[in-house]
Amino acid sequence: MRPHAFVSLPAAVALALSLCVSSGASAQTPGYQQIDIGSIRAEYVSEVLDRINDLLADWGGAWGGDEIDELSELYWEDALLIPPGGQLLRGREEIRDYFSTALGDHADIEAFMLDFDASGGMSQVFGNYMLGFASGDGAGTTESGTLITVYMLRGRNWKIRSQVFMPG
Repeated sequence: MRPHAFVSLPAAVALALSLCVSSGASAQTPGYQQIDIGSIRAEYVSEVLDRINDLLADWGGAWGGDEIDELSELYWEDALLIPPGGQLLRGREEIRDYFSTALGDHADIEAFMLDFDASGGMSQVFGNYMLGFASGDGAGTTESGTLITVYMLRGRNWKIRSQVFMPG
């Protein structure tokens, strides 16, 4: 008489699964492409950086062209600005009033981005600025320092939420 091999049902299922799935197979649905989070983040940061660069170019052009209304519109209604003089300005109206008097004394401004980060609907730019003075007490001189700008996305628009000039 031949002996009969007895295998329990759970052991049989485990054996069947181990035969069906090779040791190198990954646990994913056939045809499913794994998402590379790093690539998605890099694409997002690149898109935001393009938009912020455009906004920064508009900001510099409006400042240099004494375009007070265009410059003021680049700030959110509830924005905060600490200009080179150090006074705290809150809201687009205070910012507009500042630019209506200060731009007459200021010449062109140059801003240099040193560091950039974006997360969700907010982006931060850390850099340097160089501001020339066309008239007033500092006529013919320049001032330089650190510039920190926070941009915020609302709807589909990026604008300046806060900006701080720190003369160096």
